Amino acid sequence: MKKTLIALAALASTGAAMAQSSVTLYGVVDVGFTSVNNSGAGIDNTGLSASNMTTSRLGFRGTEDLGGGLKANFQVDTRLSSDPPQGSFLGDRGAWVGLSGGFGEVRLGREYNPAFWAGFLYSAFGTGGVGNGVGFASRALAFAVTGQGNTSPFATASQNAIWNNNSITYSTPRIAGFQGHAQVGFDEEPTTSAGKSAAVRLNYTQGPLAAEVAYSKIKGGADLTTFNNGNNASNALGAAGAIGALRGLTGIGTTSADHKSVVGGASYDFGVVKLMGNFGQETGSITATGATVIKVKTYEIGAVAPVGPGRLRASYNSSEIDLTASDPDRKYSKFAIGYIYDMSKRTALYVTVASLKNKNNSTTSLGGFAATTTNVANGRSTGYNVGISHVF
Repeated sequence: MKKTLIALAALASTGAAMAQSSVTLYGVVDVGFTSVNNSGAGIDNTGLSASNMTTSRLGFRGTEDLGGGLKANFQVDTRLSSDPPQGSFLGDRGAWVGLSGGFGEVRLGREYNPAFWAGFLYSAFGTGGVGNGVGFASRALAFAVTGQGNTSPFATASQNAIWNNNSITYSTPRIAGFQGHAQVGFDEEPTTSAGKSAAVRLNYTQGPLAAEVAYSKIKGGADLTTFNNGNNASNALGAAGAIGALRGLTGIGTTSADHKSVVGGASYDFGVVKLMGNFGQETGSITATGATVIKVKTYEIGAVAPVGPGRLRASYNSSEIDLTASDPDRKYSKFAIGYIYDMSKRTALYVTVASLKNKNNSTTSLGGFAATTTNVANGRSTGYNVGISHVF
């Protein structure tokens, strides 16, 4: 049960003020047994892993009624790595404060990139476990190439693919099923615009139908010479692979890259089954010339159906990675199926099984591990998760 706490500072206020202000503590702990097996000489892994169904986290959210329909709101959400324990920053999953009312809502601080939601809401498995949607891994890959720095001090590409620091986010009221979102992220760099971002998202929800599309652009990633030294390899690009070598980017000096995202999705709930799908295109281009250095295209088709005391999930994913004109687009596809057994409103058991196939020298392996798993060119990857997720 979520517990509502009254801030101690409110004791100095009036009783009426106390009744209008509250803070909620919430969280998720998700741990399971995971096994990933890869073709031939690929590296396998078996053991416990976290966040296979729902991302483990610890957070605080609060609201204060200011009267006249106006409210002050805040949220601080922090990653909780339950296995293995890892360091995290307070608010690394979002930290913002804002106002809401008849005009909509404005949030200031670290917030989700609007393009993230356009894929996440229409993915059967979301971001976690061996069944996770390939759109999220593809976004992280493209961000690794363009080297975006908006989320400093969070250096991982997966962080860059989901959140923006220093942002102002505005959401309109929902009108006739439509709601719009716009976000501007400031670079806060004294001499460059590296990390400056802008994004828009339009959502439609009416009865069983939901759909949306989003666009975002982040300027001036890290110096691309970072990728010329042959040491920055990406699992999705291949064991052969230094990114700079694959792209032929030697000698480009201090050129930086911009990142553009176009993401969309839709779902329809028939009652007996909810069908959904999403697509995405991530493009990295040299800031000065506009020349493309990476383009990743993805799509996912999925379904979630109530079966017995839980839900059956299934999805088919496909990804295509375009690096250079001379290099064949690296492709991989994945099928996943799983079941969630709801023991209560807060506790669930889950199982997921997935199989991934590579083409054109792609060496992608199923995710879900903090530890490394690698595959061979054109190899297969199979795996499963069995675990428990508890919400409090």
